Formats: sequence, C-alpha cells, structure tokens
Amino acid sequence: MAKTANLFPGVSPLSLGGLPNEDELAQACPAEFKRKNPWSDYAERTWSDGVSLKNWEWKSQDPATQRLQMNCFSNIIGGFMSHEKKMAVAGWMLSEMLVRVPEFIPRAKPAQSAP
Repeated sequence: MAKTANLFPGVSPLSLGGLPNEDELAQACPAEFKRKNPWSDYAERTWSDGVSLKNWEWKSQDPATQRLQMNCFSNIIGGFMSHEKKMAVAGWMLSEMLVRVPEFIPRAKPAQSAP
C-alpha cells in the first residue's frame, strides 16, 4: 500500500495550478489508480463535467481537513501533469477523501439570461 502522508500536503499550489509535490505523488500512486477504476473515472467526470458535492460522504468530518483535501484535489485536477497521471492521482485522492464513490451529480449550470 502506498504512503498517503504526502497526498494532501499543506502547501500552496503552484502559480498556474498543480501542487509542488505532484511528480512524487504520480510516482507513489498505487497501480490500481493507473488503470480504469471507479475512483479515477469519477475524478475524470469532475474534471470534464463539474460535479455537485452534495452527495459526497467524507471520511473526515473536520471542515478544515475537508477544505485542505478539496484544495489539493482541485489543484491536481487543474494542474499540468499528463492527463493520465493527473486522473490517477485525483482518483487516489478521492479514495482517501470519501467513504465511497458517489453517484455522479453534475454541477448545476448557471441560468442563461435572455438576450
């Protein structure tokens, strides 16, 4: 089992997205996340479609921990690693953040104003 100690570093994101330790995370990422799996598939959907968080069941009930984890996840998703590595690490993060893979609920789109 890969170490998760550095999965959610309390560090500032890079100026254009990503995390300073993303290369290390990509190397430490367990093989199961580098293949097709429900966690990485869900991460892919959050990246491409946006997602509502209302049905997420967090492992930690501490709001500060949830914010830190969400910040790290968002920065990995928005970073410039190769797409495959990014989705593998993001899926790994989700598996450590959440109790189970949530049902996908798209983020609500803002209402369009009439011309």
